[in-house]
Amino acid sequence: MALSRLLPASRRSVLPAFQQARAIWNVSLPVLGGPGGAQITKYHIVKPGKDNVEYDDFLLALPERDHLASFTKEVPLFIRYLKVVTDQEERPEAFAAFLERAKTGLVVESDVYITTEELLALMWKNGYSDSERNAVQFTFPADYKFHYPELSVMFDIAEDDTYKFCMRTRMETSHIGELDHSKVKREGLIRDHWLIFGTGLFIFKSFPFFNYYFGIKVFGTSMWCYTMWSVLNRFISKTCRRNEYMAAQKTAQDVMEGEDAIITSMRRFANDAKCVEYLKTFRDDTESKMIDYRKALVVKMQYDLTERATKQLQAIASFEASMGSAMQELVVREAASSFKQKFPEDKAMQDQAFSAATKMLAGTELKAGEDPVAKHFADAFGSLQGVDLSSVKGSATGTLAERVAFAQQSKETEFQQSFMVTAAEAEEVKSLAAKAKAGSDYDFSKLPADAAARLDALYTSINNKVGYSLPDSLGTKPIKATSDGVANAYVDKVNANLSALDAKLREARLKSFVSAF
Repeated sequence: MALSRLLPASRRSVLPAFQQARAIWNVSLPVLGGPGGAQITKYHIVKPGKDNVEYDDFLLALPERDHLASFTKEVPLFIRYLKVVTDQEERPEAFAAFLERAKTGLVVESDVYITTEELLALMWKNGYSDSERNAVQFTFPADYKFHYPELSVMFDIAEDDTYKFCMRTRMETSHIGELDHSKVKREGLIRDHWLIFGTGLFIFKSFPFFNYYFGIKVFGTSMWCYTMWSVLNRFISKTCRRNEYMAAQKTAQDVMEGEDAIITSMRRFANDAKCVEYLKTFRDDTESKMIDYRKALVVKMQYDLTERATKQLQAIASFEASMGSAMQELVVREAASSFKQKFPEDKAMQDQAFSAATKMLAGTELKAGEDPVAKHFADAFGSLQGVDLSSVKGSATGTLAERVAFAQQSKETEFQQSFMVTAAEAEEVKSLAAKAKAGSDYDFSKLPADAAARLDALYTSINNKVGYSLPDSLGTKPIKATSDGVANAYVDKVNANLSALDAKLREARLKSFVSAF
């Protein structure tokens, strides 16, 4: 209406013709896409189809308040703004009441509102300051709709007044709004249809040509079809539009998944253009990296060898220290054991012990050699002075020197088993090497599986004893097969070369090992 006042007369005359040039195939607009599809009102205006909603002009229909369609509105932005306003105006109880009302969503009539532009114009007309209008303009988007409960609490006005004002504003613009279909639909539709049929049949039964066939078959069947269409058209329309919307959503999802799959496939070839550049410098890069790799391999071998030797030397030092402390404990323990064996059988030692005990009870100081216990331990420890335990024949039940020599010889045997290559191991290595002898060289592939496994075990155990380390392999892993047959042939060739290189390394390692014997 306001727009028509601003246009010249020549352009106003064009508007009706332009508005009537609406094609029926343009109703499926993306903006109106939804489960309900597009609905054409009786004024030939396209609106989004909704369940249990009827559209009509508010100015012509003059709907009652309970005839309007309602919905639940989420108002987090308005609540934050209202908090600031009520704090400045000292109306905390109004904010608390609105917050409680909108806690689970604000239920409002969908078309009883004014827009942001309309609200700003009203604030300007009523003398609100620029800061107040800017607060509304910069807080709410231009398409925000202020429903009457929001206006009521915002300006502290009764809801009835804001409801009437919003309805008047919408009516002035000939607003096509939403009505509750269950409240405005025609009641008694089937009854009225069949009253029309019965009345018409009664009135026109005596008319010429209005016979049984026309009255019952034609007129009755037509009325029945019209009644069924009037009752079921909304249900059929809703079902068809819902299925169409779901099919469109499924198609869109399939399209997006297909596009994602195409993009994923294209990303695999994103760096294909760089392959030629990489191939130009492949040889130089490989040679430089091979030099670094060999250097790193030697450094790693040196580190492993140093670490293994250090750990073995530490183990030897720890064994010798524990053997020394064990020998001291053994001397004391064997001296006490020999005393326990000798005392019950030696009458003189028993008499001497009794005499020493009597003197000690009498308070007499004992002279050196009168205490049989101290004398026995002193004699036992003295018997070890100047004795070469390596030349003494060890015995587990002999003298103290023989017992200590027996324990020392046992420890030396354990040391030899743990940290030295035994003669039996050397002979076994020689025998296995003789089986693999091939002229002046060795061919370890001739060995049976059990002999080869035993040679590997001897290699590992002997190197662990002496603290020596060599790499078992180059640390390479087989390359996995691809989906390309040509590439798989190259991969198999590379894997075969790696296996041959590992076998060659093992051959050289075992040759060096058996040559030491």
